[in-house]
Amino acid sequence: MKEMTEYSQLYQVSNSSTPESINIDIKSLSSDFSSQKSNSIVANPEPKSKSTILYILIIASFILAPVSVVEDVWLTQTIDTDEWGDTVFTQEVHVGLRQVMYETCVDGTDCEYTDQENFGDLYDMCMEEIGNYDSGYYDEEIDEYCGPWSDLHVGGMTASVLIIIAAVMLFAAFFMQGRPDTIETANYIAMGAGSLIIFALTFWHFMLPEAADNLDWGRGPWFAILSAGLSIAAGFIGYKRSKEAGSQEF
Repeated sequence: MKEMTEYSQLYQVSNSSTPESINIDIKSLSSDFSSQKSNSIVANPEPKSKSTILYILIIASFILAPVSVVEDVWLTQTIDTDEWGDTVFTQEVHVGLRQVMYETCVDGTDCEYTDQENFGDLYDMCMEEIGNYDSGYYDEEIDEYCGPWSDLHVGGMTASVLIIIAAVMLFAAFFMQGRPDTIETANYIAMGAGSLIIFALTFWHFMLPEAADNLDWGRGPWFAILSAGLSIAAGFIGYKRSKEAGSQEF
């Protein structure tokens, strides 16, 4: 009988204590989730936009590098001007990385190349002409007569090879930017390519003979300078971006 009494008391206690309801604020959860989602959506476009800028800089630099090599006008000057009534005839000399050309224009519009010679061929012709004379020439005289063509040939060919190598480096940096494990290396390669183009320009300018001092710069070296600047800018921006990302992780 005592057990029945205890059981009835327990039954009454269990029935009298009703379970408390659990209220879940769905609005607050949804608002928190939406705020986190919105924050993630807002944060994503900035790295993507920076990556797009890097790609554009590298592509532009990659295009300008070979364009500068194939450009025929690295140095230019008007060497003759004649007037025939109302018609003006002008003759200009254009020096590239591989050849020298003479261009004749009528009234500045109707132009055609009258002569084009490769630096290597001009040097061989000069040496052959000297060899046809029986009288001996000193090395200083040979260098004075034929040396400028040799300097232009060596300087132009060396600059061409270095700029092409820089273009290959930019090509590699473009694809390495898409891999997280090689982004930092790609930034160094881009800056190295720009520095190599600047070195090529410096070497080419150093090899120019004194006769080229009065010539004006054409489009070629400016294309190369722009390519080098864009390449270095791409590498520097990528390097700074990777450092900022690393500091935020810590």
